[in-house]
Amino acid sequence: MSQAPRSRIIDFRCRPPLNAFGPLFDLKLKRRDWKNRLVGDAILAISDSMHEVGKEAGLDLLRKEMDEAGVDLIVAPGRRIPSGTVFKAISSEQAVDLNVSDEVLVALQTRFDDRLLGLTGIDLSQPVESIVRDIERSVKEFGMRGVVLEPGYFKALGGGQLWADDKSLYPIYEAVVEHDIFVMHQSGIYAGYDFGVNHWPPVDRMLQDFPNLKFVLAHGGYPGIVEALALACKHQNCYLSPDIYCHFPGGELYVNAIPKLPDQFIFASAYPFSPLKESVAGALQFPLSATVMEKYLYSNAARLLKL
Repeated sequence: MSQAPRSRIIDFRCRPPLNAFGPLFDLKLKRRDWKNRLVGDAILAISDSMHEVGKEAGLDLLRKEMDEAGVDLIVAPGRRIPSGTVFKAISSEQAVDLNVSDEVLVALQTRFDDRLLGLTGIDLSQPVESIVRDIERSVKEFGMRGVVLEPGYFKALGGGQLWADDKSLYPIYEAVVEHDIFVMHQSGIYAGYDFGVNHWPPVDRMLQDFPNLKFVLAHGGYPGIVEALALACKHQNCYLSPDIYCHFPGGELYVNAIPKLPDQFIFASAYPFSPLKESVAGALQFPLSATVMEKYLYSNAARLLKL
């Protein structure tokens, strides 16, 4: 088994230890105490920065962990969720502010000496005209490299789940194509009020309408793994970044598929769900050729980020 050079690694989904991401860190630490728990190095391991949320020390430790893991660049997703949203699955019954603005991400980019790039969060409850204007501002003023959509926490105008092919979202996709950036679409078992939101035929229909839209399924579409793999097979502009879910039950399907879709898989740690060092070590154990490993760890992400 060949290994890619460790000098070039992009972590495509890394939530820094900010207060806004605090519930994710709480979830990570609490899961380790479950009586019946998932096991695995990437799943159970913790790092020093996870205990310093909201502190300057946490950011310093994360930078140190990047160096120790050989990670050159992290991609930090922004988030804009309506006030009052309650994330029962990852926090208490109390509403928490999980918003991370473009301004915060720009400050972090400076704080990390340009080893961090941000993606702008989209509040899908806002008028679409306002969202389109915000996307243009995010790209031109703040240098954001993509947008983050989390439709699992929003409702369609007529009620019910807001699916990716809802026509109200089409101006957003058009703006993304116009500005030559990409969409990171949230998936995974915490991507909505239940994991039924991981249903991918709507994405298939949308991608048929937008063949030039660069589209990334964050968390790889888990647990809808086979549907997500089918999306990538059918649409060359669909990328999968399964991150921690490579180590979840069924995650071997992702690992086995990477050599078959070598230009469409992207490495990420999903920190704090996994520390950087253990995430990189786990990825380097995947049975990939040196060429495919390099694409997975770096080149595919670099192409989307226009590095």
